[in-house]
Amino acid sequence: MSLLAAGCTGGTESSSAPSASAAGKPTGTQSSNGKSEEDQGKRAKAALDTVSPDDPEFVESGLERVREGVHHRSPLMKGKTYKLSVVCVGTGGVQVVIADGDPQSVPCDGVPASRRVESSPEQLPVDITAEAGATGMVAWQVVSVSPRS
Repeated sequence: MSLLAAGCTGGTESSSAPSASAAGKPTGTQSSNGKSEEDQGKRAKAALDTVSPDDPEFVESGLERVREGVHHRSPLMKGKTYKLSVVCVGTGGVQVVIADGDPQSVPCDGVPASRRVESSPEQLPVDITAEAGATGMVAWQVVSVSPRS
């Protein structure tokens, strides 16, 4: 299965050096064009703000620097249907691997990409790694969805 792109926003450049992070929040390192990791993180999170953390469909979400990547196991209810959404804001792209599936490329252009996960396992491994030269921030979100009729 592939990730599907939805939405439309422009990309920005990020700092060439990572900055320290506290609880997943970037410290706001400035790049040469004045765009900070904090700004990129806000844009990435805003692109996925379709489901509030208070909604029953919300499972979990996260935000990381592209260079650090995401290596997470999402605890799910076995057999249910979920949607994983990923958005990268910066330059270059990231590779997204869900479970042991084929890697899918997601450009760091601020456009969310989503994948439906049907008959989920109890833990869903999600790995997001930077492609060569990629910089910026990557956000991800898992929500439960009604199975297709």
